[in-house]
Amino acid sequence: MIERGLSRHALARTKTRWASVVLATSLIGTAAQAADLTTPETDTRKQDAEPAADAADTNQLAPVKVTSDKTKGFAPASVETGPYKGMDALDVPATINVVTRDVMDAQGDTGLYDALRNVPGVVRQQLNGLAYDNLSVRGIALDNRSSFLIDGVLPIDNNIWMPMEDKERVEVLKGASALYYGFTVPAGIVNMVMKRAGSEPVTSLTALGDSNGSIGAAVDIARRFGPDDQFGIRVNAMDEHVETPIDGDRGYRKFISAALDWKVTNRLKLQYDLEHIETSVVEQAGIAPLAAGKNGLIALPALPDPSKLLVSNAHPTNATATSQLVRADYAISDNWSANFTLGQSITRRDRWAWVFQKYNVATGAGSLQASEQNGQMYENKNVRLEVVGAFHTASIAHTLTVGLTQDWLFQPDFTTFFFTAPQNLYNPIPVNTLTPSGSPKAFFAQHIRNGGAYAFDQIDLTSRLQVVAGVRRSEYIASQAGTPNQDISRTSPSGSISYRITPNTSVYASYVEALESAGSAPATAANANQILPAAVSHQEEVGVRTRLADRALVSLALFNLRQPAAETNADNVYLLDGNARYRGIEFSVQGDVTKDVSLIASAVYLDATQVDSSDPTLIGKTPENTPHVTASLFAEYRVPVLAGLSVNGGVYYVGPRPVNSADQASIGGYTLLTAGLRYTRRVYGKRVSFQANLENAANRRYWSAAGSNQLGVGLGRTLELESTLEF
Repeated sequence: MIERGLSRHALARTKTRWASVVLATSLIGTAAQAADLTTPETDTRKQDAEPAADAADTNQLAPVKVTSDKTKGFAPASVETGPYKGMDALDVPATINVVTRDVMDAQGDTGLYDALRNVPGVVRQQLNGLAYDNLSVRGIALDNRSSFLIDGVLPIDNNIWMPMEDKERVEVLKGASALYYGFTVPAGIVNMVMKRAGSEPVTSLTALGDSNGSIGAAVDIARRFGPDDQFGIRVNAMDEHVETPIDGDRGYRKFISAALDWKVTNRLKLQYDLEHIETSVVEQAGIAPLAAGKNGLIALPALPDPSKLLVSNAHPTNATATSQLVRADYAISDNWSANFTLGQSITRRDRWAWVFQKYNVATGAGSLQASEQNGQMYENKNVRLEVVGAFHTASIAHTLTVGLTQDWLFQPDFTTFFFTAPQNLYNPIPVNTLTPSGSPKAFFAQHIRNGGAYAFDQIDLTSRLQVVAGVRRSEYIASQAGTPNQDISRTSPSGSISYRITPNTSVYASYVEALESAGSAPATAANANQILPAAVSHQEEVGVRTRLADRALVSLALFNLRQPAAETNADNVYLLDGNARYRGIEFSVQGDVTKDVSLIASAVYLDATQVDSSDPTLIGKTPENTPHVTASLFAEYRVPVLAGLSVNGGVYYVGPRPVNSADQASIGGYTLLTAGLRYTRRVYGKRVSFQANLENAANRRYWSAAGSNQLGVGLGRTLELESTLEF
């Protein structure tokens, strides 16, 4: 009865919040009804031009503009990740997928996977993304401690919701990337590039909400000031009360970020980035696959109702994250420059993790296991010094990069306490009492140091033919009580060749050999969080890119990667055992296909196979959570007969995936649909926009993820609304 009473009150609060969202968006746009005082927006993707300079300013020197090389539209002009920072996308000899700000705006992206669903081969791992996004790329799970970066250099921990409102773009560098980043999993890295102040001032206020009853507000302010505009600042902030698509599951998320820059002299520029995130949400239970039956197969339960909460809503996971990065760029001469970065990121969590297990497939009756993990902390520190120079040997042009880098990762002791409660998967009951279960489990502090020196030379043999040769000397030191210490050094080569067939078409081939981090054991393993030994991976890739009429970028790549495979064995111990091969073909296109239509589309076919193992039954099997096919299409149409109006839609497909590497069961593939519209007008000279995006428009029930002995249930349909006023 107590739970039912709370539900009625929660429903009343939801209705009140929903009415508030409608009222807020209506107030922002009331003036738009006065048609004689308004002007329609001709292109929702373009900012307005600044007024012409006064005549009195015509004799002044042109101001120095310190801006990011931002791409307008769906197609990227350049990349900002790793050794390819600032390069034309056509010249990059690797697969880098870029999700631009315009794509994220059109989709109304609020989390990391929202943006990365456009990237071929990216799928969710283990969870449904309610609290944070565990991800895999090309069948290989990313490491939450080392695979995610801010501004291409600072590793941040991905055990928390990642806001997209303060990001200019998100880039995924596929495959082995150890030349620049050292010991990282060969799935690749995800780079989030912060918004910075440009030449145009920005002041915007956004009201936001959704059909579940969430309500919040966001602000974005950017200015340049000082003589010659040498100072820049951009501040983003958001505060949102969150009602999830799961009944009774609510919380909050908020953040504030600042990006500052100062052009001290014509040679020296300083930058500082700060991002602080706070979240609280109840994590839905993952569903543990049962043990295999006599036939060696696992019987999976029916898909449960995604709107039903399986756990207690009195035990949320609370998390905070603070990241800071300082960068200095100095022009030594016209041809030589140096940059220095220093950063730190700290994530703290008091977590309640839930797993539904030991159930009857037919009736749904089973047991919840709750894990209370207070005092979790993940600290990343990074320092990097890099020198870049351009010179010639005879008629051959060189761009040489030499760098030193050091990462420190630290996680202190904490203790996990276990509880159980009865539950039914198909007809959930309120969880009011938790019974202590088993003995507490201690996690012992981890210390990891990942350092190295690297050099790579971009050699322009002709105006069309380019070779990049690189080498890195790495050292990886890891220690944790109760596990063997590691101190590994290795020299890793890499090389590529690219050729411009035409000014707008290039082909490339690359080889990378790297000593990669194999990550750590999942929380569900008997050796939970234990660091695995470093492993050597090898990758070859060939590809072609073309830019169509300077409006769309088309890419096609063939890849082959070999990696020591990490598995959970029959004793539930996660360890390196054998080798897996990941090879496939990947296609993407993004940009304007007509003056009124922009799209971003992708597809990948992946053949992933365990090629050897101490367990002969695993050989030839597909690694867990690895689909053979993923594909996506998102398109926006700017309606020419009504300036300022655009409509969009998306289709996202993920193929079937095995629940474990023994392929004892598979979750079905799914196709999700989205739809949206935006309308922008000028009201008294100010830009006002209204936006609605419908996620999972068909309200499809689906398994969102497998892996680490858990299944995630996808979230139901949600209508997201926002209205923005730009001053």
